[in-house]
Amino acid sequence: MNKYFSLAKKYLTPLFNTRAAGVYLILFAAAIGIATFIENDFGTSSAQKVVFKTRWFELLLLLFAISIVVNIFKFRMIQQKKWALLTFHASMIIILLGAGVTRYFGYEGVMHIRENDSSNTILSAETYLNFEVLKNGNNVKFDEPVLFATLGNNNWEESFLVGNDLIEAKVVDFIPNPQQIMEEVSDGLPIIKIVMAGVNGREEYFVSQGETRRIRNVLFNFKPGVMQGAVNIDYRNDSLLIKSNRAMTQMVMATQQVDTLYPGPGYYPLRLRSMYSDGINSFVFGEFNKNATVKITSEAPKVKNESMTALVMDISINGETQRKFVYGKKGLPGRPSVMNVGDLSLAISYGAKEIVLPFSIKLYDFIMERYPGTNNASSYASEVQLIDNRNNLEKDYRIYMNHILNYGGYRFFQSSFDNDELGTYLSVNHDFWGTWISYIGYFLLTLGMILSLLSKKSRFFQVSQKIRKLREKRGAFVTILMVFLATSLLSGQKVINTVATQNVVGIEHADKFSKIVLQDHKGRMKPMHTMTREIMRKLARKESLDGLTADQVILGMFVNPREWHSVPMIKVGKHEKVREKLGVTGKLASYNNFFGQNGEYILKEEVRRAYGLQPIDRGVYEKELMKIDERVNIASMVYSGSLFKIIPVPDDPNNTWISTRMGHGQSPVEQPVADRFFAAYPQALREAINTNDYAYVNKMVDELDNYQKAKGGSVVPSQAKVNAEITLNEMKVFGRLAAFYGLLGLAFLFFLFLSIFRPKTKLATIYKILFGLVVLGFTFHTVGLGLRWYVSGRAPWSNGYESMIYIAWTTTL
Repeated sequence: MNKYFSLAKKYLTPLFNTRAAGVYLILFAAAIGIATFIENDFGTSSAQKVVFKTRWFELLLLLFAISIVVNIFKFRMIQQKKWALLTFHASMIIILLGAGVTRYFGYEGVMHIRENDSSNTILSAETYLNFEVLKNGNNVKFDEPVLFATLGNNNWEESFLVGNDLIEAKVVDFIPNPQQIMEEVSDGLPIIKIVMAGVNGREEYFVSQGETRRIRNVLFNFKPGVMQGAVNIDYRNDSLLIKSNRAMTQMVMATQQVDTLYPGPGYYPLRLRSMYSDGINSFVFGEFNKNATVKITSEAPKVKNESMTALVMDISINGETQRKFVYGKKGLPGRPSVMNVGDLSLAISYGAKEIVLPFSIKLYDFIMERYPGTNNASSYASEVQLIDNRNNLEKDYRIYMNHILNYGGYRFFQSSFDNDELGTYLSVNHDFWGTWISYIGYFLLTLGMILSLLSKKSRFFQVSQKIRKLREKRGAFVTILMVFLATSLLSGQKVINTVATQNVVGIEHADKFSKIVLQDHKGRMKPMHTMTREIMRKLARKESLDGLTADQVILGMFVNPREWHSVPMIKVGKHEKVREKLGVTGKLASYNNFFGQNGEYILKEEVRRAYGLQPIDRGVYEKELMKIDERVNIASMVYSGSLFKIIPVPDDPNNTWISTRMGHGQSPVEQPVADRFFAAYPQALREAINTNDYAYVNKMVDELDNYQKAKGGSVVPSQAKVNAEITLNEMKVFGRLAAFYGLLGLAFLFFLFLSIFRPKTKLATIYKILFGLVVLGFTFHTVGLGLRWYVSGRAPWSNGYESMIYIAWTTTL
């Protein structure tokens, strides 16, 4: 027995020691990297097929988990003094366990509901082959989970015994983005291509001689003889002929000549590339070949979430085999392909599976909010009722961005909506245990990191002890630190272009206006200084433009919109397709670039299509398009002044502030102060820009400031808070600290390795300087947190961003 144990230990130890764990991590990272490239070129399904859902990838994670367990016992981490290490290692095991539970027991889907309707079914995110057998009035349904992709082995074969009937199904080929093409062959048939307009644009169909086919609402007959109610096509004496028992118009596309084809005993010549219409349906005969066959080929190898795919299948029923093409896509029910043998009918489809929930959701109302002056969505929500007859429960909920409905282990997220805005799509996730196990793992991971920082046995503690010993020997480096701080702060100062143009607001007046308080769309009161920088970061991803401050740019856009329309300042990124549509070559586009000569929004249809897709179906292009559209809408709101809610409504119970006569509920608000100010101020400021005399507009800003304090009530922040927020904006504490801490970390890491490989190197002075820099950064960090706390009036850890900077502060401490 001991002999076998020794052999097992000899051969298994190399698989689970620390070195092996390192190898597994490297392989895991390499697999993730390769999968990223595969997903980019061939789609998510290919990455899942060849990496994420493979047995070897699962084995890799299992070996890594076992190696962690082995090392926990090997290094006796159960001891109290090693609890920090134990917590850290245990968290990894729990995270892997949570991932496994999600992988094998969790599932996702989409629920579609129309207003005043209810639903208790979702369509799965995973793909299935769905079978339905009908015989002698009996109906049998069953399904098989499948994953087909451009890459990987797509062989699949199963047999099913339904009663006394043997059904055998085999997938011969998988075709991503299938398209039909007409190919000339020596033994082919006369084939004609018919083009129609579909929901997603141009749709092409092929009809062969000897075939009768209904395409949408039109029946095409390419058989000998005349079929009533059909568009009859004939080919004889090398000529194409057409005949119908209904009058049709024929328009030659090249010349726009229109003729009418009346019903009668004879045929008319059929003209290719001409549009035919019967008053209801329109179609074009595109191409014709007298010796051809129709082949299905792949238009592109990458399978997107919205891509149509096709399976070439051999189906056998009781020994009789037929080849079928089965079309489908992810997230939607597939098109059934039917095979009849005797009294048995078999329908096969490829796509989503319908999953029944133990409760239902009723949609009362779908609410769409738009950017002012546009048809583009700024936010949307679903007013629903949860109905669970098992528990006699009927409860109303509102589902919107970052506000989910969580019930019975299911989580419902607002996803998308119908084009008529009378229906909603909810993303559904069912993974209660996997989610909570993963959360516990992440909590333990964080706890383990914190305990590692506090443990006296950790490397962090040992380094801090060494640094503490150097504190007493601080010297001249303090001067260096002060110079560094001054340099850091001065580097953020803006260089204003001295060559002022007629469209640029003077820096002194822009600074004065930046202290005016406004109300943002969430109701927060803040200085214009903050709003202008938020807008610039949204529009151009930076806080200045060609030496002009954000205050100068935004105020200039408001008072001189036409002149600023042509200034490139809206970031369009590196997406070639977007830049090609707009006709720009750089990373920035002007407002005018987004509109055609007739004022039409160039990206309108593309944006509408992107918003109509479910989030899971939106690719990089669609997401970038939505971001660009948001920037265009924000620019439009700046030009119109609707963002500048600087006029308080007197005695309003909700403390509403407005920018124009229109209130937040889109109903007129009688506010003469707003009318007078927004009518007079832009004109006065334009005159001030031309004359360089800002005395009158400065007086108007002072009067506005006094009016805000008199009528704004308790919501107006004190002047001290306004100044503190402006100071915080100018310091850019956390942005600068990110780079500062990053460089410090690299420096510490470099000198740590240097001390290991060259222990005789004298690093005492360098450690003094680095420690001083840490103290300096920590002081700067503390000041920033304090200012943020004072400005917001609450502890600065109420959201993800604030939590991150607070954890960074505690880590530095």
